[in-house]
Amino acid sequence: MESKPLPVILRKFIFREALSQEHESYLDQDIDAGQAAAQVRLAKIGTPERKKASIPGYFVMSSAPPNIETAKEMQESELQDAARGAQEIARSLYDTYTQNKSPAPELMIAVHGYNSGRSSVRDWYKNIFQYINQHDQAIPRQGNQVFIGYRWPSENIEFQRLGEACKALPPLPRGLMFIGFFGALILLLFEVMTWDKTLVGLLLLPVLTLFLGIAAIIATLVILRMVVYFRDRYRAQNFGVLDLVELLRQIDRELVNLKAADIKQQNPDESSPLEKAAQFWKQTHRKVKLSFLGHSMGGFVVTNVVRILSDVFDTRSISNKPPADIGSVFRLERLILTSPDIPILAIVSSRANFLSSSLRRFAESYLFSSEGDLALRVASATANYFTFPSSTEAMGYRLGNVSLKTTYNDPKDYGIVNLTALDEHFFPGSPLAEAIARNPYKVMEHLFLTYSWCKKRGYNTLAQLSQDRPQTRQPQATDNTQAQQSPQITIADFFTYFDCTDYKDVTFSVKEQLTGQESKGLLTRANRRKALNWWDYLLLIVDGMLGKRDVHGGYFQGKFTQEMIYRIAFLGFTGYLKTLDDNPKMAFDPHVGLSILHMKCQKLGIQSFLSPIRYRVNIQGENIIDNKQELLEVIDKESTEILQSDQMMESLKNQGFEVIVK
Repeated sequence: MESKPLPVILRKFIFREALSQEHESYLDQDIDAGQAAAQVRLAKIGTPERKKASIPGYFVMSSAPPNIETAKEMQESELQDAARGAQEIARSLYDTYTQNKSPAPELMIAVHGYNSGRSSVRDWYKNIFQYINQHDQAIPRQGNQVFIGYRWPSENIEFQRLGEACKALPPLPRGLMFIGFFGALILLLFEVMTWDKTLVGLLLLPVLTLFLGIAAIIATLVILRMVVYFRDRYRAQNFGVLDLVELLRQIDRELVNLKAADIKQQNPDESSPLEKAAQFWKQTHRKVKLSFLGHSMGGFVVTNVVRILSDVFDTRSISNKPPADIGSVFRLERLILTSPDIPILAIVSSRANFLSSSLRRFAESYLFSSEGDLALRVASATANYFTFPSSTEAMGYRLGNVSLKTTYNDPKDYGIVNLTALDEHFFPGSPLAEAIARNPYKVMEHLFLTYSWCKKRGYNTLAQLSQDRPQTRQPQATDNTQAQQSPQITIADFFTYFDCTDYKDVTFSVKEQLTGQESKGLLTRANRRKALNWWDYLLLIVDGMLGKRDVHGGYFQGKFTQEMIYRIAFLGFTGYLKTLDDNPKMAFDPHVGLSILHMKCQKLGIQSFLSPIRYRVNIQGENIIDNKQELLEVIDKESTEILQSDQMMESLKNQGFEVIVK
C-alpha cells in the first residue's frame, strides 16, 4: 500500500568537513544559498559523508507558501527526497532500537516561532545541530538521538510591503480608507482657512472627525496585517500543524515497515508481517521517545500536533489516565516551551483547558518565560484581544507571560525557590498528593501575570485568576459562596518553571565560537525589581529597536540557558543533573546535582520552581507512572468535586441550566 506524498521539503544537516569535493553537487543551492563558508550545510538525502554526525540532524520545511497565490505542486524529485528522508530517519531510530544495550531511541523536534523568515530559522537549527554534535561533549554520548528542525511557513514583518497590504484590501474598505484620509485632509485645510468663522468651523469639525475615524479603523486593519500575527497563526494552524502530523505518521509507518521486514526475514512463511509488526510495537515497553522544543508560536504548533495525535484518533484519550504512547511506536517524553504563545489556561484546570489531556501525557514538562517579553505581553496579547474568547484582560495573556513572585534584591528569591520546602515536606514513600498539600509553596500562588502598584497585594496570581472567574457570572453571591473552591493540584504542578526576567549572563555563539566579554541582562535590563513597570517596558522597546537585547528569544543567546535548554531537551532532567555532578571519583548524587543547578540559577538571576513530580521521580528515584497516575486521579477528583459543589450548582442554575445530581 503506497503512502501519501509527504508535503514537506526535507534536507540533511552535514558538516562541511564531512563532505568530499566531488560530492558538493548534493548541496542545496536554494534554501542554503549564500552559505558556502558555513560550518554546517544543507544537503540532499543520500549525500555520502566521510564521517557521520553523532546525532543525525534534518531540516524539514513545510511546502506551503506564505501566500496561497504562489502555491505550486511539489516536484517529483522533492517528493522522493521527502519519502527517502522519512525512511532514513526511521532507519536511524530503528538501528538504535535493535541495539539492545543502547538506551531507547529518541526523536527531538524543534519548532520556531512567529515572525521567522526561512534563513533565520535555518541558522537557528544549524546552531542546534552544531551545538549538540561539536560544542557539547555530554549530549552525544548516548548515541540514541535524532534531531529534526521543523519550519512551518512563517514570514517576517516587512513594513516596506505596505503597498501590497493596501492592494490586498477589499475595494470597499480600501476606498473608504483613501476617501477618509483625503477627505480629512481637504476638510482640515478648510478648517484652517475658516478658523475665524466659528460657525463654519463647528460644522466642519464633526465631518472631519467622521472621516478620520473611518480611515483610522481601516488603517488599523492594515497595520494588523503588517505585523503578520494573524497570518502566521493561520499558517501555523492549517499548514504547520498538519504537515508535522503527517511527517510523524510517516515515520511511524516506516518503523512498522522495518519491523515487518525483520519479521519476514526471520520467518519467510509469515502471511501478515505488517499486522505482527504493528502488534509488536503496541505491546513493547521500549518505545521511541518523542520530545519537543517549541519557541513562541512553535509552542502552539507543538501542543496542537500532540493534541491531534493523542486526543482525536486514540480511543485511550477518553480515559482519565491517558497514556504517553501515541501512534504505534512513539512515547511522549519531554516538552520544553520557551515563551510559548498558547493560552494561560493550558496550565489551569478548567473546562476551557482544551490542552489539558495532551499536555499531561508528557513525562517531563518545562516552561521558560520572562516578564519583559514584549512580543507576548504587548503584540500577542493585543492581537488576541480580537480573537480569544475571554471577558477579562488577564485571560488574554499567554502562557509565556507568567513570572514568579519576587521581592527587592533578595538572593533567596533566585535559584530553585521551592527547594527548601521540597526537602522538608516530601518524605520518601509518602503519597505525592499529600506532600503537595502539606507544602506551603503552591505553584499557582507564586505564578503571576500582572502587578498592580496601587494594591497592597499587587500580584495577580494564577490562583487569584482561577478564583475570580465565577464572580463575573454571579456578582450577587453571598459572602459564604463568593470564594470559589480552588484545586490543590493542577496541570501546573507537572511543569518546572524557569523565570529568566532577571537573567544576567555572557552571550555565546556556537557558529562563531565566541563568548561575550561582559555579563548583561539578556531578556530585560535585569534590575531585579518586584515587577516591571511601564517605564521598564518603554526602555525594553528602545533596547529591542536598537538591537541591544532580544526580549523574546534571549534564551538562545545566553551561555547557561543554551546549555540548560539543549541538555534537558536531549538528555532529560536526570541526564542534565549528571552533567553538573560529573565527578568521576564519586557516584552520582541527584541531590548534589540539584544543589549545583540551584546555585547556578541563583548566581545568574534565574528563578525556578521545581515540579513536585520532578523532585519525587528524578531526585528521590520513585516510579513516574505510579506518581503521575496518583496526581491525575487527584486532579480529576478535585475537578469533579468543584463541578458538583453548591457554588457551581447555583451558578449553573442562575445561567438557566437544569441541574440533576445522580
